[in-house]
This record gives sequence, C-alpha cells and structure tokens, in this order.
Amino acid sequence: MRRRIAAVVLLLAASGLPAQAQVRGGETYGPRPFGVLIGDVFTLRTVLVADAPFKLDPASLPKTGALTYALDLRRIDVAESAGPNGATRYDVTAQYQTFYSALETREETVPPLNLAFVDGKGGRREAKAGGWAYLTSPLRPIATTSGETQYALRPDATPRVPSLREAEIGFAYAAAATLAALALLAWSRAWPPFHRRPSRPFAAAARSVARRAPAGEAGWRDSLLALHRAFDVAAGKRLLGDDVAAFLGARPSFKRHEAAIRAFFDASRRAFFGGASPAASGLSADALTKLARDLASAERAA
Repeated sequence: MRRRIAAVVLLLAASGLPAQAQVRGGETYGPRPFGVLIGDVFTLRTVLVADAPFKLDPASLPKTGALTYALDLRRIDVAESAGPNGATRYDVTAQYQTFYSALETREETVPPLNLAFVDGKGGRREAKAGGWAYLTSPLRPIATTSGETQYALRPDATPRVPSLREAEIGFAYAAAATLAALALLAWSRAWPPFHRRPSRPFAAAARSVARRAPAGEAGWRDSLLALHRAFDVAAGKRLLGDDVAAFLGARPSFKRHEAAIRAFFDASRRAFFGGASPAASGLSADALTKLARDLASAERAA
C-alpha cells in the first residue's frame, strides 16, 4: 500500500513539472548539390524554432569572411517570426562563395553554424545550422595517363547581338511625338519662336510687365505703356479709356475683366496726366501683373 501511494505521489509530481524548453528544427535547404564551379555563389537556409523564453544570441552569429581555404561566408541574414505556442521561429539564410579550383569531381563540406540561444537568466541552448555537402566540378579537361586530352571543354558560345531596330523605331516615334507636343504647347503659350506673332499682343505684354513692374516706379510706368500698346494692337487703333465699352463689345472674351481694365485706364490717366505714384494711382505692381496675365489668358482662350 505504501508503495502504491509513493508511486502516485511521484506520478503527480512528474506531471506537474514543466517541460524543458528546447530548440527544434535545424533542417537546411540548399540548391542542387552538384556541379559547383569555382566562383559560384550559393545560399543555404535553415529554420529553427526556440521555445520561450529562449532567444537567439546575436553574438553567436559568425562573421563574414573565409571559413575554409576553399569557401567564404559572404553574408548571413536572420528573419524572426512568431512560432506555435509562444515559440520563436528563426529563418537563418547564409550566402557562400567557393574559391576551390577542383582537379576532379569531389565532395566538399560547408561547416555548420553553431548558434546559441539564451533566456536572459543564465540558461543556454545550442543548435547547429547550415551543415551541407556539395560536389565540385573541374574547369579543365580531363587528361589521360598518356598525356592526351580526353573530354575536352567545349568552345565558348558565340555571343548573339540582338537587333535594336524595333527599339530605335519606337524611340524615334516617341521623340517625334514629344517634339510635336512641345511645339503645340509653345504655339499655345506664345513661347519663342511663336512669341512675335501679332495675334498675341497681351502675351508679349504679360512677359514685359512681369519683368518691369516690380522694378520701381520707372518700371511700373513702362509696364503701363507696354499694356497700352497691347490694347492698341488688339483694337487696331489707339485705345483710350472712353473706348473701353466698344472694345469689350467687339471682344467679349475680355468682358469678365471689365472692372480691372477700367481701373487700369483710370490709374494710367492719374499716373501720366496727374503725376500719381503707383500707391496713389490705386494700381499696384502686383495688380498690374495679374491683369496682364489675365488678359493674356483670355486672349489665349479666345
């Protein structure tokens, strides 16, 4: 009876103990394990799952550089993600390059990576990753004992030069379409060489006003004259303030700017016949520049 009680107590105690945390996995995936030549680069991927609270110790990751006389570790990357039951999944990707010039086909081994996992309380687990074997291939022909070459290497393939005719034709069409679009835009905006045509006097005046109006009172007066000349060309005669109504009746595209046009003629009369300054005339340089641009836009729309 005492033995049975002791067995039950031991069973209950064993069932109450937590399972020891482990590091599982370690299976390595790589490319085809044969036909590796000197200078080839290949990648190995290993998946490890560490139970909580263990985490990968970054200090255990190897440094890049020569591993053996024939193999270099070029880079190593670790991707961390959540695993089952609170565990952590680690995808360890290592890139290698071989520098072994094989005289014959033989097997080479990639040394495994010794990784450490710690729980922050002094606990430590270790796991291996990246162990792999591959077959190297020689870059030279195989010679027999008599010195004759057997299984000679094939000559290099002649490089094929692809025709660029289709691409050149497409580029020519694209360039022609771009130039045509730029020409239409220049014509629409009265840019050089289309800026001297008589049908766009306000476009030329807008450029002159934008350049001269901010340059003091003298520039402001020159801008008034430039805009007057644009009105004269558009009307086909000297246009005075009293002729504004007839001008707008003949050109309805400028009708929505009537108030600004009349303010321009009033300010011009005070400036040239009354000696008023820009501030006293009621038409600032900014307002004059805006009127010139608005008239050029209305001219372009018409």
